[in-house]
Amino acid sequence: MGEGKVRISYELSEGEKLGTSNRKVQVKKCLDSLGIPCNLEDVPNIAILGAGGGLRAMIALHGTLQELQKHGLLDTIMYLCGVSGATWCMSSLYNNGDWAEKLQALEKHMCDALTKSSWNLRKATEMLLEAAKDENYSLTDFWAYIVVYGMLHELDMGHLSEQRGASENGKNPYPIYAAVDEQSFCKVTEYSPETWFEFTPHEASFLGCGASVPMEYFGSEYENGVPKKQNKEKNMTYLQGLWGSCIGSKAENEKFIKDMFFGIFKGKRGSHSPFSVANKSGREEILEGFPAPTLEPEAGTMGSSITGEIVRGVALAWDLGTMLDKTAHDLRDWKWGTNSNFLYKCSGIDTPELVNNEVISLVDAGIAINCAYPLVLRPDRKVKLILSFDYGPFDPFQTLKQAAKYCEENRIPFPNVDEKLLQDPDNPSDCYIFRGEGAPTVMHFPLFNKVNCPGYVKEWGIKFTPVRFLYNEGDVHKLLQSARLNVLNNKDKILQEIKHIVACSCKKASS
Repeated sequence: MGEGKVRISYELSEGEKLGTSNRKVQVKKCLDSLGIPCNLEDVPNIAILGAGGGLRAMIALHGTLQELQKHGLLDTIMYLCGVSGATWCMSSLYNNGDWAEKLQALEKHMCDALTKSSWNLRKATEMLLEAAKDENYSLTDFWAYIVVYGMLHELDMGHLSEQRGASENGKNPYPIYAAVDEQSFCKVTEYSPETWFEFTPHEASFLGCGASVPMEYFGSEYENGVPKKQNKEKNMTYLQGLWGSCIGSKAENEKFIKDMFFGIFKGKRGSHSPFSVANKSGREEILEGFPAPTLEPEAGTMGSSITGEIVRGVALAWDLGTMLDKTAHDLRDWKWGTNSNFLYKCSGIDTPELVNNEVISLVDAGIAINCAYPLVLRPDRKVKLILSFDYGPFDPFQTLKQAAKYCEENRIPFPNVDEKLLQDPDNPSDCYIFRGEGAPTVMHFPLFNKVNCPGYVKEWGIKFTPVRFLYNEGDVHKLLQSARLNVLNNKDKILQEIKHIVACSCKKASS
């Protein structure tokens, strides 16, 4: 197979096979230490699903993972799969090859970044102007470099393919980042596999047709399954913007982008903006941040200084004008996640929408299902236990019901979800367990519940809304503690389910 060529297969990538094989050894050691001995071939694949929910999902997933580690359960996990804000947590963690061993230090780093650091408008604008030179510029670029960077206070210029070491060494669960193809989502039902798209450090893939390319080739130009032009790999901040592009309703997102767009680039930014850093206009601040280019050979003369200022002003005005014009057009057309389509004119694909378009539009998977069940339910992943941590803003059972419907329509084994147990979404319990013959067991944990915040479920849901863009240190710790309690209070139940699944696997193997 040629380098970068489209791979059409439902088999896992060689990189994922390597990573999960190495991880299985670590999981077996962990199970042995927990008093659950089993043969290597009987080690169950356990997946964590982190739901979307903006910064609250990012913070809560950190708390969840650290508490699992504290009780010796994190090393039982084979897969870590996230949507939207949960991917922000994941993408930061996997920059560290041994993140599962130093979560406490990484949590402090996250807390300091969110509460003690700030963003740099000039740097954000530099990134945005560079992005606007790409013909596939979209609102995702604006969202990534202005909104996501503005919330996280960190620009991550690394690449997902660089996380291969952290996903192959067996020290960490294998990561899966979720997105959906907006064009497919609008044309088929929300329960169609064609809608789903996944990113791993090894590949970018359409779930429905099993088509993948190496991650470093995502965004490159293809025709009939072969790369025509390899473009630079997208950086992590861009991907964070793509994965987490829908932290509110469309109306909320649209209003926020317009406020930021007109507030920063068209006039004064008042104190109403969560990203205000100065009283001067955004334009003034941007212009101050760009040094004049050095002109040879006259550098250092008064004439060259004036010429440099003119060149700087003209070039910056041109770039700003281009970016503003493109952003305004994308706002009008509501254009997100535009990338070159690696399935363009690709033979062997039966979906016209996927092969006829030169570009695809990838967006936040939360618009389909805010928890990426379809990705961990791929048959080759052989997941036996799903720990679903729901950080979303709506009915805490919505993702569970949607997952059951998705599996019903696609004939995927899934436990029966008894809706009699889901009658009180405003005051849920902290753990629900669903089992089924020949199906994975699902443990579902609503973030706010009558156990970790009795009497305050609704109030805390509002206080920590996903459309909240800034957190103080006290609120970060409250959110972390809520997530930790869900693990602490249910660690024995998790352990019992693992024991049950291992016992069933061993019994089946011996029969």
